[in-house]
Amino acid sequence: MSKNLLTPGSMCNASNTASNNVSQAASMYNRRARGVVIYYMTFAMVALTAICSLGVDLGRVQVTKAELQHAADGAARAAAAELPDVNSAIAFAVYYSKTNTADGTPITLDPAADIEFGKWDTKKKTFTKLTGMAITNANCVHVTLRRTANRGTAVPLLFGKIIGQKSCDATVNSYAMLIPKLNVDQNVPGTANPFLAGMPKGAIASNNNPHNSPDFAGTANNPRQSPLSVTMPLVEGDTLTFDSISGVVRHDPGLDDFQPDGELADIGHNTNGSENGISDVTAPINALVGLFLDDTQPNTSGAPTSLNFTTEASRNFTELNPKLKQIFFIGDGKNSGGVRQEFIVPKGATRLYLATWDFYEWNNNSGQRNIQVKKPQHIITVK
Repeated sequence: MSKNLLTPGSMCNASNTASNNVSQAASMYNRRARGVVIYYMTFAMVALTAICSLGVDLGRVQVTKAELQHAADGAARAAAAELPDVNSAIAFAVYYSKTNTADGTPITLDPAADIEFGKWDTKKKTFTKLTGMAITNANCVHVTLRRTANRGTAVPLLFGKIIGQKSCDATVNSYAMLIPKLNVDQNVPGTANPFLAGMPKGAIASNNNPHNSPDFAGTANNPRQSPLSVTMPLVEGDTLTFDSISGVVRHDPGLDDFQPDGELADIGHNTNGSENGISDVTAPINALVGLFLDDTQPNTSGAPTSLNFTTEASRNFTELNPKLKQIFFIGDGKNSGGVRQEFIVPKGATRLYLATWDFYEWNNNSGQRNIQVKKPQHIITVK
């Protein structure tokens, strides 16, 4: 019987064969691996290109919308300034739109479709379109600017074509409100206690005073020591001035009369500090002061920080931005240069009260001032 013997030669051949098989397997694996890498790299490059292309197109659309918004805001404000002349308002809106471009193309406004006139409700922040003869009562203009496929003005896309999207619509809106000029005459008695502003009948202020003689809130017909609100619609950002101030008051019947700036030699704060959710203030006694309130009763929340008008510099402002329920100094309404000071209506304000400054016990004050509160015409973008 024969036997298969492993000779040195056969062993070498077997080793070479195994080595060749391993090399072939490794080579095949490497080729497959390279193929997979190339596949993923190709996919990644396509995806990266798509993302970059999308970014370029989206950026172009966003820039176009920003340009349209700028033009819409300007057109709406230009139109609102012409109210109640509707024809003039339309002409100004069209003209202003033409002077602007979006994506390098002049903007076109269609008067029949892109501009509306209506009423803006400042409390609800809503717009109600008016038509027919009622349009002359409009206080707000709504302008819409468009770059759309229907008009043949859509924003062209450079890379969107790859996925079949050749263009993109862009539409913006703007609402501008006309706040007309308004002058309101107001009487302010020396007994008007600012801490009773917005408080119901019977409410008390200046309770713990040296004479143990507190002040009480009254009604519109019998205000007692309550200050009366100025009958004037208010919108956040309104600029008010106080003009034609006349009359004198005194904090004691036996003392001298004082002009609206008060007694500059006697500056102080309320004996009880803040009261009824209304801030204290440091100001000259007998000075004319004011405060803004919202629709809520002031004592339902805490008082804001107090303002200080001790120094001449603190009273010599050009513009003042008081908070709700924050008593502020008015005086004669002018700075040292004789320029009318501006008072900015705070957010949420719906009521303005004017009063006389004292340290306690307003009920024994006397005299009265007459003030004209002025609100100039201006335009605001409301939406």
